[in-house]
Amino acid sequence: MASRTRSVKLPGDLAAAAEQRANQLGYPSWNAYIKGLIRYDTFVQGSHSITLPMAMMPPAEQDAIDAKCLSLTKLGVGERGQFLEKLLKRNKRPEV
Repeated sequence: MASRTRSVKLPGDLAAAAEQRANQLGYPSWNAYIKGLIRYDTFVQGSHSITLPMAMMPPAEQDAIDAKCLSLTKLGVGERGQFLEKLLKRNKRPEV
């Protein structure tokens, strides 16, 4: 099947983390890494209960999460879902 071009803009820290993570995992390119993430997600069909709320946060809060992700990636350590859940709860605004 012919490829379709999609354009994605990423904040600097998130782009840097993605590039480093792609290298750590041995992907031949950043593009291959993104395709791998999408394939994994469609195979698993899991909920996005952690990352979907992040998409609704103000950009400054997303930037703080991206900075943390980059620092963890540079260290080569992960935090698993518990960290993300705590971070979301800490940044959650009361509903209006």
